[in-house]
Amino acid sequence: MIEKQELVDVYTANRIKTGKVINRSDKNKLNENEYTLAVHCWIINSKKEILITQRNLNLNRGGMWEDTHGGVKSGETSIEGMKRELKEELGLDIDDNELILVKTLKRKNVFRDCYIILKDISVDSINFNDNEVMNCKYVSIEELKEIIKNGESTFTDFSQTIFSYIDINNLKKETNYEY
Repeated sequence: MIEKQELVDVYTANRIKTGKVINRSDKNKLNENEYTLAVHCWIINSKKEILITQRNLNLNRGGMWEDTHGGVKSGETSIEGMKRELKEELGLDIDDNELILVKTLKRKNVFRDCYIILKDISVDSINFNDNEVMNCKYVSIEELKEIIKNGESTFTDFSQTIFSYIDINNLKKETNYEY
């Protein structure tokens, strides 16, 4: 089976595109000050419940719960990449203004743009289109902590989630959370 090539842009430590494009599978070969871009999104409904998705069993870490996320493809902006991931994984069409950038995390060779969406989306309206996701559900912040504690999530510690940076009980659509 031939592996599908997914090309990604390479950025400097200051998040400036270098002009270099690599296959996503080669990102472990990046130099110390080279980065790719990834996006994460947490959907939060009016009850302050968080939508989590369950990875397909045939994937690495299959059956684990996580946020919606993925790599930004070459030529895409962060918002375009996030909208594509939401469409591919959940079948959702989201407007740009519904995505709230909460924080950009700079990790080893990757910038991670972390978004939230404050919207009531019924789980019945979600379609798993790309065989990456097999299930989803809304959970409280306490339930999410328990799922992580029990080793049922791709996150190994609650501090890895965006909820260690924001107060879920004090969210407003018009607030700019980027810092």
